[in-house]
Amino acid sequence: RFRLSRRAVLRGAFGTLVGLPLLECMLDERGTALASGGALPCRYFLAHCPTSLVTSGSHSEGFTPTQTGFGYDIRPVAQPLADHQVSGDVSIVSGLFAAPLDVPGGYNVDYHGQAPYAVMTGTRSGFSGVTWRPQGLSADQVALQRLAPATQFPFLYYQLDPQTGGTAVCYEQTTGFEGEPEIVYKQIDAQTSPSLAYLQLFTGFVPPGDEVDPQVELERRLRLSSLSFAGERIAALQARLGAADRATLDEHLTRVRELEMRIQSGSGAVSPACQDPMLGSDDPPDVSTDVPDQEARAQLFVDLIQMAFACDMTRIITLGGASAMTGTGMRHPAWNHVGGLHGEVQHTSDQPELDAANRWFIDVYARIVAALKATPEGDGNVLDNTAALFVMEGGKGLTADPQRSGDGGGDPNHSVDNAVAMLAGRVGGLVPGQHVSLTGQDLHPSTMMTTAFQALGIEPTLGEISGVIDQLFSAS
Repeated sequence: RFRLSRRAVLRGAFGTLVGLPLLECMLDERGTALASGGALPCRYFLAHCPTSLVTSGSHSEGFTPTQTGFGYDIRPVAQPLADHQVSGDVSIVSGLFAAPLDVPGGYNVDYHGQAPYAVMTGTRSGFSGVTWRPQGLSADQVALQRLAPATQFPFLYYQLDPQTGGTAVCYEQTTGFEGEPEIVYKQIDAQTSPSLAYLQLFTGFVPPGDEVDPQVELERRLRLSSLSFAGERIAALQARLGAADRATLDEHLTRVRELEMRIQSGSGAVSPACQDPMLGSDDPPDVSTDVPDQEARAQLFVDLIQMAFACDMTRIITLGGASAMTGTGMRHPAWNHVGGLHGEVQHTSDQPELDAANRWFIDVYARIVAALKATPEGDGNVLDNTAALFVMEGGKGLTADPQRSGDGGGDPNHSVDNAVAMLAGRVGGLVPGQHVSLTGQDLHPSTMMTTAFQALGIEPTLGEISGVIDQLFSAS
């Protein structure tokens, strides 16, 4: 019987790589492990929503279920879970809490400046060192160290909004400046361009840093088809596959081609024979002045994430919502009549406007969960082997208590009290489809990440936070 390594890719001209989906010829006879003897890959995914649950003038919201356990009620903000038929694959956890105090995982009063660092690293923030630095590794980097996946890309970090320059949600170790400790931490820049993200996956392109800027060559390559470059190898592989694997590969290649066409659609059809078109970026054009086509951008990232996991190009992906954590100036056609996501939508608008914005972020997450669920792998699907998190910047402050909310406690939007998060997938014994209320227990939001770590078979600690949410592994 013809066997193929899970690491196999199709290489074409100009450095083109076409990743392959999991095929039967890569599996053992039972379809539950790789033919080489290794287990099916486990994956970590986190979507970060750059908002709180409530506006500055509200204490109620439309996300948190009123019923606990399995078959929880779907509130209006969570409606995308039902729309994409994944509510049974997603658990909702409410009542999480990060304290604005000098305690494990706490933050030093400054909600926007320090609370996100504390949540994403599980380490108290703002009490030592320079305040603009995170005080530890973000969860994805901890997962990277412990999983140590031998994949083409150690991790991927994408961002929905194209604006850059704010606060990121991923942090790595670096060397301190003069006067700092030898080891400190810095933010990682997110990839905000779907077209560059596509090129990175299929040609091995590395975004320019200090090296000579390859932008002109990059733009030329974006007009070309990775499948065309690898055509001969695709045909040779198809000739060796069985009928089921040929059908799987054909479906996969069709999705790749459709993705290429959507990325290039902003400039119309261009022949691969064209030379140096100088057409600029192929990212979706803005729908109006300074208003990105967030919907088109989001769908491209959804498909890229599905493709990267399905092809085992990486096993760790973070998807940020906006660079400033709270989406300071993030514009979207759905809320542009109000203004930017932070100052206007969260602080000066009515609660229904923020509910609508949060529903959109949940819709993007639900699409990703649905895409992974629809991707076969072994005797199940990719979601079965994934821990897929959804974490928000804040929760809702119900009292003006400076020990429960940041910035003195007077703004319910500036709080990581009563926070809500989600976890999808069945990896490591996770039992999804339930609402777990932790109100009154003051468990840190980072416990969602440590629970995902436990499911992935790695040490369930993040910074100063340890332990798991046991209910997420229980069917009763």
